[in-house]
Amino acid sequence: MEAKRITIRVSPKLHRRLCRAASGESVSLNSLATKALEEYVQTHAQESERLALRELGDLLAPAAEADGLTEEELLRHARQVRQRIWQERYLAQTVQSQSGPSQAG
Repeated sequence: MEAKRITIRVSPKLHRRLCRAASGESVSLNSLATKALEEYVQTHAQESERLALRELGDLLAPAAEADGLTEEELLRHARQVRQRIWQERYLAQTVQSQSGPSQAG
């Protein structure tokens, strides 16, 4: 696995606490920090996904109820819509970054 290097500046007090925590778990400071960052990203990704689905579900609920969709079907449709929106945004950003700034001539 290729690893990328980052530098994080922390206070001396936090550094001591992190070193004690790493020592207490018998892992390196790097391993402790990596694990903490992975957990942070995973937690926030799940929270934002749930929130987006909940909001989208709330918006679609009246139409879903009128069409007789179950909550499970509504969530499936919400996931599909969210995926399409993400793809459109991602693809638009990718195309813009690859084409570079427009040149007026």
